[in-house]
Amino acid sequence: MVKMTCFRFNLDNPEHAKAWGYLHDFDRDKVKSGNTAVVKAVNEYFDRMQKLSDDPYFETRQREERFVQQIVSEVGKALIAEMPKLLASLMLSLNQGYAVQAPAKPVSQANNTAEDNENDEYSDIDLDFIGG
Repeated sequence: MVKMTCFRFNLDNPEHAKAWGYLHDFDRDKVKSGNTAVVKAVNEYFDRMQKLSDDPYFETRQREERFVQQIVSEVGKALIAEMPKLLASLMLSLNQGYAVQAPAKPVSQANNTAEDNENDEYSDIDLDFIGG
């Protein structure tokens, strides 16, 4: 079943003129049907009115959520922009020997002779905590 209704637009009223312009000048490649646009707009308007009557803080929460999203987005952009500097400083610190290096020999070979330990670059490490 199809129903029809008529709307009046007072072109002296800026909101009416704007709505009239949208309905008559929309891009037919993007919006295939003026009816679809009107149906969606009416539904969104009245759904929003219903949410506001059910929850008076609805708009405030929406604004807060948009604000939080903007903050998260900007922090993410700043982090991405600073990432090359962070990685470069990390690479420099690794090249300058600030990072912990793995032993050349496995820990299982820690019970070497005294002669082996003199030549071992890790001979000054106390491995008594390993037990053995």
